Amino acid sequence: MKTTSNHAFTAKKKYVVAASLLLALVMMSCSERPYINQPGDNSFNNETIPVLIPDTNGIEISIDSAIAICKSMAINAETGEMYKLSGVISKNTTNPMNVPASYDNINFDLTDNTGTISCYYTNNLLNKPFRKNSEVPRVGSKVTVIGVLTLYQKAGSTNPPTPELKNGFIVRIDSMVAPPPFPGCPEPAEGQISASDAVTEALALPDDGKTASSDAYDILGVVTEVLEFTSGKATYIISSNGNQFFEVYKGVGKDQADFPSQEYIQPNDTVVVHSKLCNYKGTPETSGTASLVSTTNPHYAN
Repeated sequence: MKTTSNHAFTAKKKYVVAASLLLALVMMSCSERPYINQPGDNSFNNETIPVLIPDTNGIEISIDSAIAICKSMAINAETGEMYKLSGVISKNTTNPMNVPASYDNINFDLTDNTGTISCYYTNNLLNKPFRKNSEVPRVGSKVTVIGVLTLYQKAGSTNPPTPELKNGFIVRIDSMVAPPPFPGCPEPAEGQISASDAVTEALALPDDGKTASSDAYDILGVVTEVLEFTSGKATYIISSNGNQFFEVYKGVGKDQADFPSQEYIQPNDTVVVHSKLCNYKGTPETSGTASLVSTTNPHYAN
């Protein structure tokens, strides 16, 4: 895990932190809560009340200014200073449903009224790792992050370099977007297994992401989130109870054909997916090409 150490506090800043912590305790005792948890965890998580925020050093700038700094740098060079950016999370580029066993930090796109920048290897409040699903800001959440700026390009890549804020952490959460309520899922028919059972089977495998289950399964679940859609292939999350989540990685549509468009795989679709299973660094997911056996998506009925 990549992290960046917090800067030392002055005596005055320590006073500000203490005041913030006192305010947090007051808010915890109030009936109104500014924070709603992820599916499957209906209690409020006092460990991540938004006002529990340290006073941090960092140069506060808009996202377009950050992008301009990145573009003025050499490829993969990093700023010596820490920069602080505020905005709305416009895209999750890390699976937000499998945090406890999988991710110490997350990746996302941050947007303000001036532009959008990629945030990579971002830790939680107080520069701590993410350990609960409820700690992960969803798309639409308003946050402030601090980190170093870079113009990233993968070695040997012909793609244009990408402005990034990296190796940072969240210093403020102004609002958290609540997930939609889980709609429920039918019981598996004969020959099918639930997404929850698929999670259990996958996590029993070595977590190398390469060792696949000996059998392929028909896995029943409800789509809770579509993480990515590219060239007819979709990476999405399914669940059978709203508590456990299974990832379909770069799956295709019916008859092993690509999805005609993203409208063919949407949240709340009840699907059956045929695939072997694997354990990718603690994330239970499909192995090989996962194809859609059945779906309630109305576009397939037309």
